[in-house]
Amino acid sequence: MNELVETLYTPHMLHARRRFETGAGAVLINPALDPVLFELFLLNYCSRGVRMTEPVESWISRAGKRCKEVGLEKLGDALEKHAVHEANHHLMMIADTEKLVERWNAVQPKQLDASTLLSVPPSTAVDAYVKLHEDVIKSDHPYGQLAIEFEIERISVTLGPPLMQQCTRLLGAEINEALSFLVEHVEIDQGHTKFNERQLDKLLAYDRTFAATLIKTGSAALDIYGDFLGECLAAATVMKNELVVRPRAQARAQAVQA
Repeated sequence: MNELVETLYTPHMLHARRRFETGAGAVLINPALDPVLFELFLLNYCSRGVRMTEPVESWISRAGKRCKEVGLEKLGDALEKHAVHEANHHLMMIADTEKLVERWNAVQPKQLDASTLLSVPPSTAVDAYVKLHEDVIKSDHPYGQLAIEFEIERISVTLGPPLMQQCTRLLGAEINEALSFLVEHVEIDQGHTKFNERQLDKLLAYDRTFAATLIKTGSAALDIYGDFLGECLAAATVMKNELVVRPRAQARAQAVQA
């Protein structure tokens, strides 16, 4: 058990985690959520998420180098080694966007274009997420990157399973074929979360005063990511209102008849 994390860090993260759990995350796993809205959310999540995912390897690697520069050699080595596991994950989100668009276009009268979705300018939350990472890396406390990684990858462990159940319940098991990014991260981030927690415990054993910065940074990351999910839901709502949408069961039946 990582006792220092449980005593110096976790209790002070409960409010931020609660804010996240009761925000867009709660909407996404609501059994009454409209399937069309949820499908459009997934489209926006994958397409808009590319800009948040592509730099991750670089962020972790650069944070590792900065940690070495401020005397945290072991953490720096661990982050640099961990960074390689995040390489090219944005390519999964691009592929998922294309598959989700293909799935949509197969049954809906209003066609979507993957390249158009992928070229949407970064939103406020995406810009804030990028800025948070860059500010942490350039600061005197680059170890804050560890809190970002811990809180964001922890989402896959907490929200991930019910979200994937929602995917199957509302859109059918075949939707998983178009969600490689989510499917993989729900599977692998348990291990990543344990790794991050161990590193946090070692860091707090080295200097307990680091807890304040870790809490502040982790809370900021969660709030921004919650805002991002909210933006994706808002964009999905706009699209649903603008598109001529048929319920998927009806659309499938009409496609078969045609």
